Amino acid sequence: MSTRTRTTVTLPDDLLAHARAAAPGGNLSAYIEHALRAQQLRDAAPAVRAWREQAARDADIEDLADVFGEDVA
Repeated sequence: MSTRTRTTVTLPDDLLAHARAAAPGGNLSAYIEHALRAQQLRDAAPAVRAWREQAARDADIEDLADVFGEDVA
């Protein structure tokens, strides 16, 4: 398990209310972690796309599929 650090985040009331309501089992930290990890993947997408455009070798694509799942290839 990775190290966890407590932090404070200020959010608009409506956004916080939605997050609290949507958090599975009321676990707001897990809900926010999931949202941030999804954003992290979206942020990385341009770099991955550029790499895929340069990569001509099938083995490289297979390596990505091993890491991220079959949908990458």
